[in-house]
Amino acid sequence: MIKKKIAYTPLYEQVKKDILSRIIAGDWTPGSFLPNEFALADQYGVSQGTLRKALNELTAEKYLVRYQGKGTAVAVVEEDSSLFPFFFLCRKDEKHISPVSQIQSIEKVKASKKIALALKSKENCDILQIRRVRLLDQETVINEIVYISLEVLGKIDIDEIEIPNTLYAFYQDKCGIRIHKATETIEAILPDADDIKKLGVTKNHPLMKICRTSFDVADNVIEYRESKVNSEHFMYKIDLK
Repeated sequence: MIKKKIAYTPLYEQVKKDILSRIIAGDWTPGSFLPNEFALADQYGVSQGTLRKALNELTAEKYLVRYQGKGTAVAVVEEDSSLFPFFFLCRKDEKHISPVSQIQSIEKVKASKKIALALKSKENCDILQIRRVRLLDQETVINEIVYISLEVLGKIDIDEIEIPNTLYAFYQDKCGIRIHKATETIEAILPDADDIKKLGVTKNHPLMKICRTSFDVADNVIEYRESKVNSEHFMYKIDLK
C-alpha cells in the first residue's frame, strides 16, 4: 500500500501568506507601517525569527520595505519600480529606457469572445479599452491596446478617468490592486493600417506582437494587452532564473 504524502507548509510561509492577504484586504495600506516585530510575532504566536523570515521574503518580493530604526512598511508602487519588472524592451546596447505613454483613446466597449476569455469575463460584457502608443528615446515604438474588466475599476468614474504613464501604479493608487505576475506570448507579424500610421513603418516591415495577461497577488486577471513593437532599434531581453 502506497502511503499518500501530506503536504506541509512551513510556519513562516503561513505567516507570510496571511500578512500578504491582509495587505490585499487593505488592513495595511501602501506606505503604512506594520506593528513592530515583537508585537507582530506575538499576534501570530510565532518566534521573532519565524516572523522575520516571512518579512524578509515579502521584502525581497517588493511588497514590504524595511527602514533602519523605523520598522517595516507596505511598499508604495512608483513609476519605475512597478514598470521594469514587467518591461523587457531595451536598446541594442542593453540600456533600459523608461517608456513614455501617449493615450489615444479611452472608451467602454463590449468584450469579444477572445477578450472575454483572456479577462475571464463574459462575452459582450462591458470592459474598458485603452489605446495608446509608447515612446522610447522619443521614438514611437509600441502601438498598444489594453483591456480592463470594469470590476477591477470598481466605482471609478470612467468619464473622468486619468491614466498615468504607468498603468500598474494606477491600479495600486486608484484601485488598491498590485500586479504580482504576468504571462506573455510573442510572435512576429506584419503591420496593419493603424500600425503603419502610428509606428511609421511600411506594410512589409515585421513587428513583434506581445500579448500579456496580468494578475494580482490573488491570481485574479486584472488586464489583457496587445502590444505591437517596432524592434528595429530595440530588442526584447529577459533574464531567466
